[in-house]
Amino acid sequence: MNALAHLLARSGLLVSGADIAEQKSLSALRAAGISCAVGHDPRLVDDAELFVYSSAIAPDNPQRERAEARGIPCIRRGELLAMLVNQRRGVTVAATHGKTTTAALTAVLFAAGGLDPSAVIGGDVPEFGGYFRYGGSEWIVVETDESDGSFELLTSEIGLMLNIDADHLDFYSSEEEIEAAFARYAAHIRREGVLIYNGDDAKVARVAGGAAHVTTRVACALENETEVRAGEIELRPWSSAFTVTIGKERFRVTLGIPGRHNVSNALHAIAAARQVGIATEVIQEVCASFRGVRRRMERVGSFRGALVIDDYAHHPREIAATLAAVRQLGRPLIVVFQPHRYTRTAALLEEFVSVLASEERVIITEVYSAGEPPGPVTGVTLWEAVRQHTPGAVFAPTLEAIKPALQRLVGEGDVIVFLGAGSISQVAHEVVESVEEVACPHAT
Repeated sequence: MNALAHLLARSGLLVSGADIAEQKSLSALRAAGISCAVGHDPRLVDDAELFVYSSAIAPDNPQRERAEARGIPCIRRGELLAMLVNQRRGVTVAATHGKTTTAALTAVLFAAGGLDPSAVIGGDVPEFGGYFRYGGSEWIVVETDESDGSFELLTSEIGLMLNIDADHLDFYSSEEEIEAAFARYAAHIRREGVLIYNGDDAKVARVAGGAAHVTTRVACALENETEVRAGEIELRPWSSAFTVTIGKERFRVTLGIPGRHNVSNALHAIAAARQVGIATEVIQEVCASFRGVRRRMERVGSFRGALVIDDYAHHPREIAATLAAVRQLGRPLIVVFQPHRYTRTAALLEEFVSVLASEERVIITEVYSAGEPPGPVTGVTLWEAVRQHTPGAVFAPTLEAIKPALQRLVGEGDVIVFLGAGSISQVAHEVVESVEEVACPHAT
């Protein structure tokens, strides 16, 4: 919603909006001339010609009810995004994991390659100073949203498909239904377009195989023999390096973010860049300087001599990937996890237990509901299950209880990793006593 509001305002439209609480992003919106209210006063929509709402806005929201009662057209965020993308040269990134980083790097590559794209990203991209880029060309790079099926509305010139996993089971009834939704997304890639997909993911490869209408399909992989491959992978504390093979072309890339999962993310972005003719030298320069998106293994500062990292991971597979990257630092870990949504916690409980129980020091908070009503599986449920394997696991019933728990656990030289898509990030920033470590250069 943030990025779309900025793009529409930059296009010359009069944009206003409302949020449930004051937050930092509202200041940037106001500075762009966008009127932002705190609270959902229904009178604020009276002069609107179009009302746009996110999936977090319930049917009984007072502003949404007012707009419907007054006959103001009401559309979902995904429908508005499709209106912006479908008449342009859309580069869309679809996946259960890794969308934000991949879309951000793709947009930065296209910009550095002189294509001047617009971009709509689900995270704060330092190169853009926010969640969007306003470009002057027909290209637009977007992170799609599979959580509500709205990615099926997009018509892409280049579609990137990274992985398909069990998630958003509050919306989908099964993994098979999720895979079918990705197939419908792929079906909307233009016939003369390009589908770039992960050849290491069996579900993705199956969907790509069914997208026979797309003239150009490009498989990327770290494990399998595909047209685009990453090999000779070197994982470093704060970066990585690998050799890209595209047909007969081979070149070495240093990536300014760590983790094997990010090698895969970058490989897909590189494949998209090569499809539009961006030079190898530009790709190498951009990847080397790319520092990722905020809240993706972001170094916040230090607490009692321990490095504090803030990360958005909220799915077991994402948590596992982040922790694998953090272990490259070679330092003892403390994991602070805020579950996100009761439905996800219940559906993936065993997977959460498996990934968290492997850590000796774990703090688990109550579930961040994201607007859901409480369910039978709560943060206490997860904590009790983890404690069966890790007796020292701690439950923090409130965010305020996290810091005292950390004080009892932390030692100098530790790494504290805050994980979750909800409000946990604010704690990561609040506990920081020094930001000196943030300035540490990336390993080369």
